[in-house]
Amino acid sequence: MSIRDIRANDLRELIKNNNDKIEIIDVREPDEYDIIRIKGSKLIPMNKLQNRLHEIDWSKDVVFICRSGSRSKLMAYRIGAQGKEIKNLRYGIYECYSDGKGENLEVDKSMIGRYF
Repeated sequence: MSIRDIRANDLRELIKNNNDKIEIIDVREPDEYDIIRIKGSKLIPMNKLQNRLHEIDWSKDVVFICRSGSRSKLMAYRIGAQGKEIKNLRYGIYECYSDGKGENLEVDKSMIGRYF
């Protein structure tokens, strides 16, 4: 098992330099994903993740994300225990948004104030 925490800037670098070699898995709920998401991320809610592991391209660098990094970390450890290598976005999509460098985000501006 290999789990590594990364920060928003690390994710930006991965997207910028290796976008075709990363798989971003968002483990939040669909209504959260509709409000804010990372461009190109794949939504697999945490309660469905175990049954949908076959949808993840494990030949790529896999990054789990959620709102604050807690749910994604939990899921990274659960799936990592099965021998998978996973990166976890430590402070979640919140850090990507709050640091003002949201160039990789798609945001519903009418709803974002209620989310964070």
